[in-house]
Amino acid sequence: MRIHIKESVVVSMAALGFFAAVGISQSATASAKSRVRVTSNVKLRTDASSRNVAFTGKAALWTKASSLKSAKKVATTLTLKDLAKSTRSAKNVRAYRVARTNRGKVYYKVVTFDGKDRGWIYGGKSRSNFAGGLKSYQTFQQGSLSNDMTTGTFQFANPGTANDNQTVTYKQPAWTQYKIGRQVTDSTPYANVTYKIDQTGTRTREGDQWVHIYAINNGNSGADGWILYSGLKAATNVNSPIADNAVRINLVDSATGASITSVDYAKNGATKGATLGSNVNGTWKLDSNDSSAIQSQIASALSSRGYTGFTLTQGQMAAIAQGTFGSSVTISVVKPTINKAVRIVLTDPSGNVINYVDYTNANAVNGQPLGTQNGSTWTLAAADSSAIQAKLVDALKGTGFALSANNTLTTDQQALIAQTTFGNQVSIKTVAVNPIKDNQVQLSFVDQSGNPVGSTTLTKATADKTALDTIKAASKGDPTSTNSDTLKAAYDTLLAAAGIKGYYTTDLTADQLKANLAALNKAAYGQSVKLIVAKIPVKALASKFSFFDQAWEIITTKDEPVNYFENSNGKRDSDTNFSKALVADSNLNGYAGDVVSVAKFNQALKDQGLATIYYAAQDDKPPYLFGGTHFGADDLNGTSGSIFNSKWQGKNVWVYKMTITAKENDKGVAIGTTPLFDKDGNVTIGTTGKDITLRSSSSDGHKINLDAKNYAVSSLQELYNNATAK
Repeated sequence: MRIHIKESVVVSMAALGFFAAVGISQSATASAKSRVRVTSNVKLRTDASSRNVAFTGKAALWTKASSLKSAKKVATTLTLKDLAKSTRSAKNVRAYRVARTNRGKVYYKVVTFDGKDRGWIYGGKSRSNFAGGLKSYQTFQQGSLSNDMTTGTFQFANPGTANDNQTVTYKQPAWTQYKIGRQVTDSTPYANVTYKIDQTGTRTREGDQWVHIYAINNGNSGADGWILYSGLKAATNVNSPIADNAVRINLVDSATGASITSVDYAKNGATKGATLGSNVNGTWKLDSNDSSAIQSQIASALSSRGYTGFTLTQGQMAAIAQGTFGSSVTISVVKPTINKAVRIVLTDPSGNVINYVDYTNANAVNGQPLGTQNGSTWTLAAADSSAIQAKLVDALKGTGFALSANNTLTTDQQALIAQTTFGNQVSIKTVAVNPIKDNQVQLSFVDQSGNPVGSTTLTKATADKTALDTIKAASKGDPTSTNSDTLKAAYDTLLAAAGIKGYYTTDLTADQLKANLAALNKAAYGQSVKLIVAKIPVKALASKFSFFDQAWEIITTKDEPVNYFENSNGKRDSDTNFSKALVADSNLNGYAGDVVSVAKFNQALKDQGLATIYYAAQDDKPPYLFGGTHFGADDLNGTSGSIFNSKWQGKNVWVYKMTITAKENDKGVAIGTTPLFDKDGNVTIGTTGKDITLRSSSSDGHKINLDAKNYAVSSLQELYNNATAK
């Protein structure tokens, strides 16, 4: 480390006098701190909701008032800022005690609602309002009832005991008030009770909608309380008699087959047994007035169940049209898979799902069709057609299927997609790119979720009698073996033939292995065999990085930890957080046995802004011997036009620039003092990450006064540049 100071330095008895002076100064500071005492410490007794607070990130959390001797930090300002941004109401905060010191400072004792974070925090100089590290916070935002909420009647959608915000009711919306829990722990006894809604609102952190329900019959009021709106369904009449002039339309979930609700569509003058619609040239249709009224009735019944934006498809209308008065018909509906999007499901010619794509655009509105209708023709906008086709072609890569003979959307496919409403899905059949010949067998690999990974087509050899013989020959082993090593080797060979990397059989479940074995034993020429493979877990080269500068000690150097610093992108954070980002860098991750080169490592440092870093220190120790006390987050938390805490204005500080560079067989990047990279500049990723030490390859420090100009810098890099300016 090179140190720059204007004063000449003589290591002599004068230096000893300097050390003594420092000791005296530090002793005086400690003594001053010890004179701070608490003059009051009482329980807060104001309304509980008025004591809900949020962290501002301007003060840390301590075991006691931070100005007291022996106070220990519980959480840094950075941690508290993260808590303040949490999207979980369990991280709401309650203040419950207040203390004042003889210096006039106010401190509050606080706890997160989940009880995991607790301590004292500076709260300003007045008990009349929260300040400093806290601010008042509203955990729940009251809302207005929609027409459906006001006029509808509801039941529990899934009665039971789950504490998941949508199965049982709560005295207040979950986690919005401290230690206020469930109204009932089992909603099963209330499964057939009908409720009305009288209040609604959203939790501030999650933004999810809650409603307060009450039983229409007061005798069933035991479960009256708060629940997620999505935890309710429209009150059902499935088991009640069907009027002679009505058709009951039972609605079930397309994915699970579970009953959602039902609606009765009545028509004056209708005769029992007559069909609701009519058959025109072999196609069942509904009268336009009927389809409009049924659409509105079903959409209203489904909206409270989370099935928003419902629009009848041609197939659903045909099914309802065939229903007879006095009886029921069942249709399946799709719960919106993604907000303001159309899910396009790709299937093979037999209807088996291959993959899917979710598509949205800037004009997406749930319930509105993606395309436009001109007479009886549905079309897509040119921009949508082009974008959708590109996504679908990409989703079909490696599957052995295409959209059409020339792999473009046909007019019929575009029409199907165009009439699909945002929030719903549509299925598109594909064609085989290269149909499997009678002397071939195709291996189609899918991951454990059923998503396609890739495929390979094998051709029968003269000696092969069965398709399995052809597969075994291609595997150079036996993919039906019960020996795990033999099995893995055979699959590795087959996967390589398909050009698939990053998958194996090691983590397959017993049922998945059994399914693969059954599929292989049934293999036949002219057909495809679906085989399940598991994703190889990605491993990180490192589990942790520690940052060190090299402090000069006259004869030798020593590792000086750098725990809080600024990267070359101007971000200031703890070594822990910078370490996590570097550990996750894609350059330093791969599969066990993969090699990371010096070049890749240096690229990771560059990508994370860690090839050059800056840190600051107090001017409280001889930096040419030991280095000054390093600045932490509390020293660099300025809010009034400076990165520095105001206590440093006008003071002398040290600013350092440090570079880190990986080299072959060099202990600058090492495990302890053992170089990480071999003489060829390589290191192998193992099954567990390494604890890696990063030492400065060069370092430069300067003392500088935080005068008006230097105090106003926006980064440590700017301060360093000021210090080195000629």
